Amino acid sequence: MTTEGEPLRIGNTERNAAMKALDEHLAAGRLGVDEYADRSAAASAATVAPELAALFRDLPAPHPDLPGAPPPPPPTAQLPVVGAGADVAVPARSAVETWGPRLLPVVPLVAVALFFLTGTWVWFLLIPIAGAVFYGGRRGR
Repeated sequence: MTTEGEPLRIGNTERNAAMKALDEHLAAGRLGVDEYADRSAAASAATVAPELAALFRDLPAPHPDLPGAPPPPPPTAQLPVVGAGADVAVPARSAVETWGPRLLPVVPLVAVALFFLTGTWVWFLLIPIAGAVFYGGRRGR
């Protein structure tokens, strides 16, 4: 039985949760290998909740759930809620986005036909120009 002010003891569940959280911080690059090793050793040797909490004071979430710890603060901003039957707005596609993939296979045929009609090789430049026009603006999508 613990008296008031005495820290609560932790078990393997809390130590394992702390190790998983430290793994995520290592993977995110917030901890170096040496610091990860030190904190992992301290987490495996911890016996009370404040010892584990001290390992995460300078790290953002995720943190392990510890007994006697205050609950995490609520999110600062509410997320938008979309009802089950509501439609989500989809940005309209431009004419180039709609017709470009359909027209691009025809461009080489047109270039060859114009080459034979005029005898000028310049028409073959239509192929990369069409590719740049139809697909060049799609980099951010």
